[in-house]
Amino acid sequence: MREGLEFPKPYKFQDDAVHFYDLPSATASANTSGNKRKSSSDHTSNNASGSKRRQPNNQKSKLAKELNNQLSIGKDKPSLYTPGEDPWENRIYSCLVVSPAGRIISNFKTTEDLLESMRDAIKAHQSLYITGNILHRNISSNNIIITKPETADNFKGMLIDLDLAKVRDSGPSGAQHQTGTTQFMAVEVLHMIEHTYRHDLESFFYVLLRMCARQSWSNGFAGEERPPKESLLRKWETGNFKDIARTKEGDMTVNSLERIMGEFPEALDTVKPLCLRIRRILFPLDKDERMCFGTSAGDSDQLYTPIIAAYNAAIRDL
Repeated sequence: MREGLEFPKPYKFQDDAVHFYDLPSATASANTSGNKRKSSSDHTSNNASGSKRRQPNNQKSKLAKELNNQLSIGKDKPSLYTPGEDPWENRIYSCLVVSPAGRIISNFKTTEDLLESMRDAIKAHQSLYITGNILHRNISSNNIIITKPETADNFKGMLIDLDLAKVRDSGPSGAQHQTGTTQFMAVEVLHMIEHTYRHDLESFFYVLLRMCARQSWSNGFAGEERPPKESLLRKWETGNFKDIARTKEGDMTVNSLERIMGEFPEALDTVKPLCLRIRRILFPLDKDERMCFGTSAGDSDQLYTPIIAAYNAAIRDL
């Protein structure tokens, strides 16, 4: 950056030779002031009753010493620059320039865009969890990227943002609050249960529902239709965590999920069977026919494999 520049000699600033210790002595000033006060005091004592006494000499000396200490700062140099030193310092300028990895999933333009990027982001999560031993914990529409397969090893979706990620099976993270984006947080995470890979897969499902029921209307899927005046998914965004968890629990029944899918534009009717299939995978019924929101024991592929297969089938049917 300095190529072609020359610095023949250091520039001499005007204050180089100015130091506080060159100022007149504070003691002398104090003595002069003391002499004046003495004269005035003598004059007063000659004309008054003598009730006011003159200050002793040792008090004057102490005062002068304190004043001198306050005014003097020793021989510190007045700036960071010292005559005789080089007038510059070698520094290294570094920057990282990258091109955008893609566009966020909220900007999907076709149904194929949406499903392929979702599927590949789930594959990325699977690799991160099983091979990389890392749990993401913050699945949201801002963290799933639609990529160009020719520049992303044939992947059409990417998962980003590991700010809230943790090493797998490393125990509690130490976070003082639930991690994630509220409308996409899993039910058990909202209830402050330890975050697992299954909770992230549940969050992927909520992203898919939001993209279809809300975002698609702004992305050219409406046609002649008009979006609903009030979306059922609004309740996933407001209120405390317990209220949102209770709402999501109710919305994952078949009837409630069909009401949410009723907010999809007709152009996304082909996605509805996929949503019902993922619901059955994520929320199976127990022996008492209650929906399960927890993480069952066993290999994680028991969820990854059928969910990815469901996406592949939906993509083939487009």
